[in-house]
Amino acid sequence: MPRFSRVLAAVDFSKPARGAFEYALALSTHHGAELVVVHAVPHNQAFHWHDRERLALTATLRSRADRAHVEFTDRVQQGDPATVILSHARSLDPDLIVVGTHQRSGLDRFANGSVAERVAVTAPVPVLVVPHRRRTSMVEPFSHVAVAVDFSASSSRAIEQALAWTNPAGRTTLLHVVPGFASGVPPHLYRYGIAEHQTRLLRDARRRLRLAVPVTPQAQQGAINARVLLGDTTAEISRVADSIGADLLLVGVPQRGIASRALFGTTAARLLRATRIPMLAVPEIGTAIAQRESAWLPVAA
Repeated sequence: MPRFSRVLAAVDFSKPARGAFEYALALSTHHGAELVVVHAVPHNQAFHWHDRERLALTATLRSRADRAHVEFTDRVQQGDPATVILSHARSLDPDLIVVGTHQRSGLDRFANGSVAERVAVTAPVPVLVVPHRRRTSMVEPFSHVAVAVDFSASSSRAIEQALAWTNPAGRTTLLHVVPGFASGVPPHLYRYGIAEHQTRLLRDARRRLRLAVPVTPQAQQGAINARVLLGDTTAEISRVADSIGADLLLVGVPQRGIASRALFGTTAARLLRATRIPMLAVPEIGTAIAQRESAWLPVAA
């Protein structure tokens, strides 16, 4: 996987933040990277509120890093948590941001917002989001990586990262979803050609997935599989990623404007609320994959 020199982790007093720190510490230990923890004090709290508890938490985290022989730096700033995290990410230029998430939904999410979601869809570097239900122990590198593919530039970048994040002896599974009737097409729709159109979409998706991976030793070893699913994108990808035992889900984050994200959201944001496994949100940046179509290699269907 890519080598890291600096990992940034968002911390507070919550259980999700503790899980995120464990992942960040494990990755920093593996790579010999500096670990920077950022603690944001919300505007609605006095800066010195729970000051003793925050100092005690920082001392505990520093002790954990010292025992792992990891260089440790802590930063505290008052402000909107997502804004603070992104501000430090821009100034520190880490290789990775790690955040935990409560995976709120409905009115709770509307009232409290989602720091993890805002960071994941706007950060300039990959963001590893650790669900609150996830056990904190991890095996690194990851042994089975799933990647959501929609054939966009951002998902091409996600494929590129998936191959880098997977253990050489592990597996990578590409997942693409064709919208449709997951339980079969009603007979009366055949007269309108909908069933035939859906069949063509499935056949085309399988063909494109077979062409979606560049030539690599891992691909040649047959460690990459491709699956075309039918139904709701978020539901199917999160369901299959969990059922196949993937320990990491990758999804590309397209370059969209603020208004677009606010109105429509992103697949990354929707998956973040649903997935039961850690998710790596990969920002869309220049990628060589889109320029190497002649180097594509078929993968197992």
